Amino acid sequence: MFRDLRLAEVRDSIALLRKYKKAGNLLEIGAGTGWQSKALSDAGYRVQAVDLPADSEISNHAGSREWPIRDYDGAHLPFPDRSFEIVYSSNVLEHVVELDTLTEEMKRVLQPDGIGLHLVPNRAWRLLSLATYFPGQAIDALRWVTRPSAAATAGTSKTPAANRDLLGKAVRRLLPPAHGSVGTPITEIARFSKRSWDEYFRRSGWRVLYYGNNGLLASGDYLFGSLLPLAARRQLGRLAGGIAHVYVVQPDGER
Repeated sequence: MFRDLRLAEVRDSIALLRKYKKAGNLLEIGAGTGWQSKALSDAGYRVQAVDLPADSEISNHAGSREWPIRDYDGAHLPFPDRSFEIVYSSNVLEHVVELDTLTEEMKRVLQPDGIGLHLVPNRAWRLLSLATYFPGQAIDALRWVTRPSAAATAGTSKTPAANRDLLGKAVRRLLPPAHGSVGTPITEIARFSKRSWDEYFRRSGWRVLYYGNNGLLASGDYLFGSLLPLAARRQLGRLAGGIAHVYVVQPDGER
């Protein structure tokens, strides 16, 4: 379901991009394994992509990449000035520790009249994820209890170290974690508001050309998974205002 949702988002993003740039050099920031980059490339854009390296201890995508992705340090883009007409990110900016540095880098690598298209989480997503966190943990626990373990299948018992690892994971999941790089799950309710993102883009020297939402519904743990099909998630998303803000932005002063 995660991949279906993200592919639906990128298809919607492509339709929006075509209103501004029908083709051109595009940089995806935080490309993960690269399947969104591939979708953007299939749509006719000349795509480059960056993400954190495997040894960053943050990204877990480097070992399963499906598209050529360049490693970067999370702040400085390894490209010359004015390399791209478009910078794209999907649910990435909230994770960036040095966000001010990265947004300045985006301006640097954009060509004159270039644009950024960014999907960022909204308040509805944060509230829904908080509301569904414990039901999601209960479902995961039930799946774990009822699923035959590899050790049991092999006729062996789990080692004390393995049991300690499982206990440690359970303890870490007693409380909902923060989603982004700043604050707590509670403070993120305000951080992910439209007002907060509007203020960030304004303060960082970006002009908003378009604002909307992704029109989809999902919680952080994707509760109900495939039991709630994409069409239903779109219907519910229209009522709830989606789970992500969609911004098309341009550096101030560009025409």
